[in-house]
Amino acid sequence: MKIAQVFYTGFGGTGSVAFSLISADRERSQDWLIGFVGDQPLDPSYPDRCMRHNVQWAEFRSSARGPYLAWLRLALWLSKKKPKVVLLHSINSIVVCRVFGWLYGAKVVAVEHTPNAVKSRAVWLASRLSMLLADRIVVLTAEYRNELAKAHGSLFRPHKVSIIPNGIDTDSFFPATRMSSKQGTIRIGMAARFAWSKRQDLLIDMIAELRSRKPEVHWSLSLAGDGETFDRIRDKTKARGLENVVKLEGRMPETQVASWLRELDFYVHASEGETLSTSLLQAMATGLPIVASDIPGVTNLLGGDHKSGICVANTVEAFSDAVQYLVDNGKIAESLGTNARATCVSRYGNREMLSTYLDIVSLPPK
Repeated sequence: MKIAQVFYTGFGGTGSVAFSLISADRERSQDWLIGFVGDQPLDPSYPDRCMRHNVQWAEFRSSARGPYLAWLRLALWLSKKKPKVVLLHSINSIVVCRVFGWLYGAKVVAVEHTPNAVKSRAVWLASRLSMLLADRIVVLTAEYRNELAKAHGSLFRPHKVSIIPNGIDTDSFFPATRMSSKQGTIRIGMAARFAWSKRQDLLIDMIAELRSRKPEVHWSLSLAGDGETFDRIRDKTKARGLENVVKLEGRMPETQVASWLRELDFYVHASEGETLSTSLLQAMATGLPIVASDIPGVTNLLGGDHKSGICVANTVEAFSDAVQYLVDNGKIAESLGTNARATCVSRYGNREMLSTYLDIVSLPPK
């Protein structure tokens, strides 16, 4: 079966999910295509990953005047390739993909990745259109499904909605021995797009606070990613005099993320909104102790019977207290990392994710 995945050109978690689906298809039972749509330059790692997976791809760059020409080019590409299924990870293109589906008998599956708490008006409109036009809707958590039902009201179509958590390759993301850690150094990191909903700024203040509390420790903060707030974070780092403490990694190919995570001692994730963060799953699979924002989409992932991290308020004091607690309580930190790895392996593997996606696209439209 020919499956086209459509997602954003820039760095982000949707790309990780899309490529995780392809890498999970080890037998290459499906014929995969990828269309990149967006107003940002194509992430430089994407063409290389397409080549490694032997996947055909095309880029449809939006202009300053709007996405309409990009959508037209996407429609022409789909008409030429004629996939049987379109997995739409960037739901702003729902109308174009739906028209293609009607004309060529293809199924359209809209995947809701954007946290409801940070959706723009345009994304909310696309979400409502997807509920009406898509054959299937995929959400990542039960909480997200409930939020959609409340937000959409009479437009909500429960028979269309399936819950499929993101999955990652837990064979590629595995724990380090930790024996390589430099004595007296605590290495902390976060990987995420630099956007207004992410709180890398809070982590800059956190590392300054930790240095003040424990000046004998060599603290190191590594921030991987790029985006519209990158310059603001860089400027704040300089203003706080932390250039030798904070390393801005920029865009990091996912092929390097696993080894980068294994160099860390702790993973932190400060955010105003999440659905099911791929970065958090990768940190969990690597067996890192985690401190993260106490928000929907994070608390439900790290909490539960097998607690996999510490969730705190989005304040400098709360993040600093939690990190210091884990530094001072090594056995608890180790236990959190062990639980995180076990949870990720048992619930969030990419093979399970692929199997569930293939199940829903094999079912007739409802």
